[in-house]
Amino acid sequence: MDQNLINWIVALAGALGGWILKILWDAMQDLKKDVKMIERDLPEIYVRKDDYKDIVRDIKEDMRERFDKIDTTMALIYKKFDEHVDKKL
Repeated sequence: MDQNLINWIVALAGALGGWILKILWDAMQDLKKDVKMIERDLPEIYVRKDDYKDIVRDIKEDMRERFDKIDTTMALIYKKFDEHVDKKL
């Protein structure tokens, strides 16, 4: 085989390999950008599990306090009704 032909084959294989490596390199860079965007946006979209548990616990405590107030208020109302009924009898 002629040395010129071998040189052309090696050059074409090198160019093809370089082109493939360039495509892979660009894809890796795009993936890195996407991961950085996800890492930046993740706390804005999703809630961490421990934060969620803290929020739910706070809501339950608030509801328990308010229901206790409602129970007290309802007890006073029932007491007034009982007194009112007792006065009529």
